[in-house]
Amino acid sequence: MTKLERRKTRYEIRRLPDASLDTRYGEKGMKINKRLKLSAWFSLTSLLFILFSLAWALWTARQANDNLLLVHEIERTAFERIILRDNWLFYPEERAKTQWYAKTEYLRTLLDSATDRFTASAAKALLQDAKENFAATASLFPMILESHKQNALTAQKKLAYTEAQARIISQVFLKAYSLNDNISKLHELARKEELAARNKGVALVIIFIIIGVTAMVVNSTLISDIVTKRIKELLAGIAIIGVGNLEHRLSIKGNDELADLAQEINEMTQKLKQSYTSVKNLEKEITEREKIEKKIIKLSARQQALLSAIPDIIMEVDNNKIYTWVNEPGKQFFGNDVIGKEAAFFFEGKQDTYAKVAAVFEGAEDTIYVESWQRRQDGEKRLLSWWCRALKDEKGNVIGALSTARDITEQKIAQEEIRKLNEELEQRVAQRTAELMTKTAELERINKVFVERELRMRELKKRIEELEKISEAHISDKDK
Repeated sequence: MTKLERRKTRYEIRRLPDASLDTRYGEKGMKINKRLKLSAWFSLTSLLFILFSLAWALWTARQANDNLLLVHEIERTAFERIILRDNWLFYPEERAKTQWYAKTEYLRTLLDSATDRFTASAAKALLQDAKENFAATASLFPMILESHKQNALTAQKKLAYTEAQARIISQVFLKAYSLNDNISKLHELARKEELAARNKGVALVIIFIIIGVTAMVVNSTLISDIVTKRIKELLAGIAIIGVGNLEHRLSIKGNDELADLAQEINEMTQKLKQSYTSVKNLEKEITEREKIEKKIIKLSARQQALLSAIPDIIMEVDNNKIYTWVNEPGKQFFGNDVIGKEAAFFFEGKQDTYAKVAAVFEGAEDTIYVESWQRRQDGEKRLLSWWCRALKDEKGNVIGALSTARDITEQKIAQEEIRKLNEELEQRVAQRTAELMTKTAELERINKVFVERELRMRELKKRIEELEKISEAHISDKDK
């Protein structure tokens, strides 16, 4: 796509109405979407039924298998109980008696558990007979155990039983055989139930799978046929419009998303037809814009050349004080990798520069002057004088700051030397002044001494004259 075509497309998009396709679909209702959702829910429900049937079949088979294992345990316990009974009858020992009692209680527990687990009437009837036969054996055999005396037994000969004991033993045998028969029948019944449960579960799962898969296939096929047919019609119409026939209109059927899409395509075709009537004006506008862009590029290049030719450092920062642009003198001072670094990265020593220029980033219109010690790329510490001004966008928001800087290190050093010379001169003047004042005071003291001496000499002369006058007067008196 050429640059002209992209701009045409943007121009046409700007002319489209504000209402979107999704909003219009929402107003008319998404029937295809509802169909797809219902199809998904139907498939999910079918899957859940299949899983439920599988779980139920597994649970039923597990219950039947547990019942079969319970019957196996009852058979094994009853057989071991008979072995212990026969061992005691032939070789009465206390250990066999104790084990028989333990097996009897364990068998009683198993029969009670089987009564709770089996629910079929035939199984319950068998268990009832088995419990009666078990009760008979559990009550008759202890009679033999209690009536027989351990001291009458010998380890080398067979035991001799009385006629009454023989009758009781015969009854015990009959009841035991009846109990084994009941348990065998219960075992057969449990095996049949386990097999039936397994077959029933497998059949149920297969039926649900067949029904569910068939329903999902039929539902998906129906929806696919409906949607595919409509989409083919839309594609055929779009192909006609695509070759340039903007008079063609798509047929609108139904009241679903595809009907809304056909309506939107028709409206778009109408807008395309209207937009193509103003292509010449658009091309003229684009040509004018390209001319303006060329002028802007030329002006930008000129400004770039001017900025690069200025000997002062020119830096641009964003609101985070990150350098985003620098001219050539700035690169020579800070280095070519200065872009992307924070201004504080080049500070030397602790500074309050950010606080001084805070007003710039708050939108102040004034240009702020600040001096800052900076680290040159060779590591030397230099003093820069900065003039900072805020950069704003078209809305007046501050987007950064533009600063110019000049290296005033030598100037500052010269000023410092002049200041030191001035201080030394002032110190010398003060020293000479003090010396002159000292000498003046000494001269004044000497002059004062001379004046006092002169006054005293005058007084002495006057006194001498007076004494001479008095002396002459005395001499004159003596002469007379």
